[in-house]
Amino acid sequence: MEFKKILPPGTVFNTSERKKETEIKRIFYNETKVAIDQSIDNSRLWIKVTGLTDTEKIVDLLESGQVDILIIEDIFNLTQRAKIEEIDNGFFAIVKTTSLTNVNEYFHEYVSLLLKDNVVYTFTDHDSKTLDIIEKRIENNEGKLRKKNASYLFYAILDSIIDRNILFEQDINKQLSNWEEKIIYEKTKNIEFLHELRKEVLLMKTNIFAINSSIDLIHDFYQNQYILEFKKYYKDLMDHIYRLNDRLVIDWENLKTLYEMHINNVNERTNSIMKVLTIFSAIFIPLSFMAGVFGMNFVHMPLLQDTNGIWIFIAICAFIVITMLFYFNHKKWL
Repeated sequence: MEFKKILPPGTVFNTSERKKETEIKRIFYNETKVAIDQSIDNSRLWIKVTGLTDTEKIVDLLESGQVDILIIEDIFNLTQRAKIEEIDNGFFAIVKTTSLTNVNEYFHEYVSLLLKDNVVYTFTDHDSKTLDIIEKRIENNEGKLRKKNASYLFYAILDSIIDRNILFEQDINKQLSNWEEKIIYEKTKNIEFLHELRKEVLLMKTNIFAINSSIDLIHDFYQNQYILEFKKYYKDLMDHIYRLNDRLVIDWENLKTLYEMHINNVNERTNSIMKVLTIFSAIFIPLSFMAGVFGMNFVHMPLLQDTNGIWIFIAICAFIVITMLFYFNHKKWL
């Protein structure tokens, strides 16, 4: 992902690396009907923008809705931290989520949400399965979406994204359990995937913490006119965020524990090798000394003139080795 260059505030710069063609879908809905790009009576409006390549088209859309230029700038800057902030007549949120693909690769999803003047805008640089699920719920009249106003849709989208994060955290937890077995029982040496998992946990932990922090900064969040009617739902959403944050803290601690266990395994293997080498060294030191003594060129040297001298020397060496091995075993060094 390309970082925003050093540009004046309010300069729109698309940092997305995905080059999906921009598609703007206007979804009008009420209790009895749903229409695409066609207004209906007493309807709520969801403007769903997929693909950020056509910058000019999206900027014109937002400016027609009197959206502040700094908000527009944030929508295109995918390096922004996750947050929820209060704006004139609504809220603006940036939410990030991660999921595992069928080939065990991490897929990062960046969604900008804008609730303004009872209209919901969503922006993604790719086709979002999460938003597609919400759209199908509206089409099939599932739940309360078509009975409630736009602020409930804003909540429902946030809730679905957080739920997806929760599902990913459950996947993380399963993977950590598998890695615990591998490290403890199989003494696995390859932990490259664990390094990747560590990055994803840290990223999600940072994003969820950022949302918590931004909510805390909003004075009387639950008393806002857009939130008040659905206060219990938003409180439940924040409860999910708090619990997810707690779970991520536990996962982070488990990751650190697994790393420590892996380091202990490495140290244990190293110590085992060094123990064997030390035992061999300890055994051969006296044998080398004996060989050195009997290799001296003295005229009168015991055993050198003896017919069985070589066998006596071998017996002495064998006795030394057996005695040392018995001693090491007694001390439980073997």
